[in-house]
Amino acid sequence: MNKAKLPLSSSVPPTSAGQNQHVINLGFGRVSRHCATALAILAGCLAVGNLWLVPLSEASLLEAGRGVVLLLLGIGLMGTARLSLFLTLIVALAGLDSVTATTDLPGAMAIIEVCLVTTAALALITAR
Repeated sequence: MNKAKLPLSSSVPPTSAGQNQHVINLGFGRVSRHCATALAILAGCLAVGNLWLVPLSEASLLEAGRGVVLLLLGIGLMGTARLSLFLTLIVALAGLDSVTATTDLPGAMAIIEVCLVTTAALALITAR
């Protein structure tokens, strides 16, 4: 029975004559894309969860809608297409107007979105 094997990189030389040390090479672009995925899902969950903490208004519903879009983009970031990176950058940049928020949750969301913009931009510009 054949078992699935991870592609191993042999970029690290063996430590001794009889031993081969294999290292899994994920690449910087892939790691930053996974970080952007986690941050997009976290920011989306916080934006939707904020509905339970604030009174319902047009602004809070629009923020929750943006959170749903971030959740969907986080799922899209699990793939390999660059369109989800572009869209994530646009949606996250639209929410950066609340960087100077005085309350705890919008301030934390702004910090997460700054990190999301940074990691998504790094994933976009790194070579595959």
